[in-house]
Amino acid sequence: MRKYEATFIFRIEEDKMSKAKEFVKNILESKSAKILKEEDHGEQLLAYEVKKQSKGRYFFYELEFEPSKLNETEKEIRMNSDILKFLFVNIE
Repeated sequence: MRKYEATFIFRIEEDKMSKAKEFVKNILESKSAKILKEEDHGEQLLAYEVKKQSKGRYFFYELEFEPSKLNETEKEIRMNSDILKFLFVNIE
């Protein structure tokens, strides 16, 4: 297991944001990821429009995860249109 930092930008509509957040948690749990920390960084203006959105709701996660499952997880996350952007970063 490796430690990762993950940042997600969700749509700002409350119902879409909560569904997308639950979707992410379910995927991470199904891949045996252990969420160590979760922070809500709030609503922020985006530098450029993403999926016709100019604002997004930022969430930060610190987690332990099997590297072999990362690509599959990213593919599943891309399928959700309520997630504007995401990034996984390996931390040592």
